[in-house]
Amino acid sequence: MSQSRSPAQAGFTLVEMMIAATLLGIMVMAVSTLSVSGMQAQEYARRLTRATEIAQDVVDGMRLELGSSVRLFGNDTEGNANLAVLDLAGAPARLAGSRLSTPDANGTVRQDTAANAITGNSLMFAKLAWNDRFVGPATGRQYMVDVYRWVHYYLTPEDGGPLAGRSIGLNLVRVVGEPLADAAAIDAIANATDRAALLQHLRAGTPDALGVQHSPCQVVWRRGELPTVAGTLREINPVDGTLSNTPLVATGRPSPWRVLRTEVAPRGLLSYRHHSVATVHAPINQRVSRFGLRSTLGMGFPHGFEVQTVGPSSARQVLLHLAIASTNRSGHTAFADVQMIVDARDQ
Repeated sequence: MSQSRSPAQAGFTLVEMMIAATLLGIMVMAVSTLSVSGMQAQEYARRLTRATEIAQDVVDGMRLELGSSVRLFGNDTEGNANLAVLDLAGAPARLAGSRLSTPDANGTVRQDTAANAITGNSLMFAKLAWNDRFVGPATGRQYMVDVYRWVHYYLTPEDGGPLAGRSIGLNLVRVVGEPLADAAAIDAIANATDRAALLQHLRAGTPDALGVQHSPCQVVWRRGELPTVAGTLREINPVDGTLSNTPLVATGRPSPWRVLRTEVAPRGLLSYRHHSVATVHAPINQRVSRFGLRSTLGMGFPHGFEVQTVGPSSARQVLLHLAIASTNRSGHTAFADVQMIVDARDQ
């Protein structure tokens, strides 16, 4: 005859309660783990999206500027000579071992080989800043002069720089030079009075024939010439509108020649974005150094910023490849990379 519990015996035994508590604990732990994992996955996805947005934004800025380029500077005599003239005193230091790309007039975008390496990890070009129109007082003739600016993008070490075992430690700096008037247009003005008046107008930054007022322009530049050649850079004399092959002492311009910056202290493009250009020490699957020959010697090369310049001067193409990493040290590092080929003028 079966026995049943009396009302006094109703309820759970100690063993049953322990089993139930254990199962409940396991369930709570599983739910908590899933919740935390879901939050971490969501946060990681957010950081991935943010990294992609930043990389795309930076490369888009370069693309827009390259659209108005008139001269690309490469790892050759002219390019390096002009780079040496650009005033970087007080700006973030260039990463040791950085170099401009080597133009390949007959090639296409490709991976470097030991025998034929063209990839650089900095970019420098001259872009059209504005067209200035001026009516000569002597002849009444209207003259148009192009005014350019040099633009330089380069890597700078940050937070200890690129170190073994670290994917971060680099920032990307953008430096813009002062306005430079087109020497060809200036030298083509036959009337000396008109030419002097135009140069004084450029130097003073007075409104042009359309009423537009631009920044003062103190220097005339001859494209395609070495800055060491007399007449490549000439300063406008504000008194009489003549041109001087050497910097004028009275105006305080540095001598020897320096193309001055428009910003006193430029900052890195990633300074306030909590990201870094990815270094060569990043995992190989993060698409760092896709085109250049990867090297960890010294400060490393090329890191997460790669540039190639290919095609004839009449139809140049510039490869821009940027890989960045989040500086957020919690959880997995978020990486993103953007690659773009831009048509650019190189006259």
